[in-house]
Amino acid sequence: MLQSERFDPAGKFIRRYLPELAAVPDRFIHAPWRMSLSEQVACGVRVGRDTPAPLVDHQQARQLTLQRYAVVKGLAAP
Repeated sequence: MLQSERFDPAGKFIRRYLPELAAVPDRFIHAPWRMSLSEQVACGVRVGRDTPAPLVDHQQARQLTLQRYAVVKGLAAP
């Protein structure tokens, strides 16, 4: 997502290969699941119906990974 935002801020690649997201505003094109239900309806795309919902919450997964790493790091011998 970060690479896409950095190198294609307008989401041209996404819009080309996922035409169902063509009407999504630029600010949500990289993460359409962040739109409210009313915004999704206005764009004509419903996350989970017209386009898949995310499988992984990356922020949550990152926190869990950091917690696990901290445990392992604490167990490692100096």
